[in-house]
Amino acid sequence: MNKSVLLASVLALNALPAVATMPPQAAVCVSCHLPSGLGMPNLAPSIAGMPAPYLATQLQHFKAGERQNALMQPMAMMLDDEGIKATSEWFASLPVTLPDNPAFRGQKALQGMSEGEKLAYQGDWQRDLPSCVACHGPEGVGVGDVFPRLAGQHADYIESQLKAWQSGTRSGDSHGLMAPMANKLTAQEITAVANYFASVEAK
Repeated sequence: MNKSVLLASVLALNALPAVATMPPQAAVCVSCHLPSGLGMPNLAPSIAGMPAPYLATQLQHFKAGERQNALMQPMAMMLDDEGIKATSEWFASLPVTLPDNPAFRGQKALQGMSEGEKLAYQGDWQRDLPSCVACHGPEGVGVGDVFPRLAGQHADYIESQLKAWQSGTRSGDSHGLMAPMANKLTAQEITAVANYFASVEAK
């Protein structure tokens, strides 16, 4: 293991709040995703409070190559099924503050919306492009175990994942919805949508 990653893991472990009991398998994860699970822009996404089944599925996808990432694939390969379960459940247990009263589709006036917010809430039906919130919930707070939280996610991560769906370096989603949707978005639209969801309060 890289010495700097190991050192960061140890330091992060020492910074954990006393109320949390982190499984040993998650020690290396917090060096990037942080003890809070909120991650860091341009390094690791926020995964605090994500559903445990969703997180476990993503780790399995990394192991199987359905998601390709030079850092995450070897990390996932270090975890057996028990480790994946323990790690996923721990990150899922971490608190995250979401909007108190998220606005549902139709509750927001189009006037004054940014390009990203308009796509998130209205989509573009002339291109058979549904709204993001139709699946990911009002203001992107997430729905069930399948559609993850986008609210407060780092913009660079959302952007990179939409591009991964476009290029085919990410797959394995429920019903195969994301690649067709992502491929209808321009680069400018991807940036706009990513910036919108990153601006929604989640901490």
